[in-house]
Amino acid sequence: MDILSVCGVAIVASLAAVGLKKYSPETSAVIAIAGGAMIFLSVLFQISPFINEINKLTESAGISSDYGMILIKTTGICAVCRFTADCCRDTGQQSLASRVELGAKLTIVLISLPLFEKILTTATALLR
Repeated sequence: MDILSVCGVAIVASLAAVGLKKYSPETSAVIAIAGGAMIFLSVLFQISPFINEINKLTESAGISSDYGMILIKTTGICAVCRFTADCCRDTGQQSLASRVELGAKLTIVLISLPLFEKILTTATALLR
């Protein structure tokens, strides 16, 4: 799905959601979330060039591919959790959205621990 299709789906979903909000707020929220999910999934299916480029960069730099995977995973976590938090906000659940974002931040820190360990090991070796 190209950017014009993404924009078209967004406009149609938002107009439908706004039009139905007065009569059925629940249906309006479902339409908005479904439109967002369609856009999100179409973007996810186009992510392979990003993954390939990260793999090429890590290989050319002589860095372990594990570090590139950390970048890819954290980017994915950010995207999924942002979408989820926005859906929660759309339905009026701000506190739930904040919890999703907190969970994402903690998960990113946990996934990034091997990278922090490598940085500290390198820094310690340089200082000796």
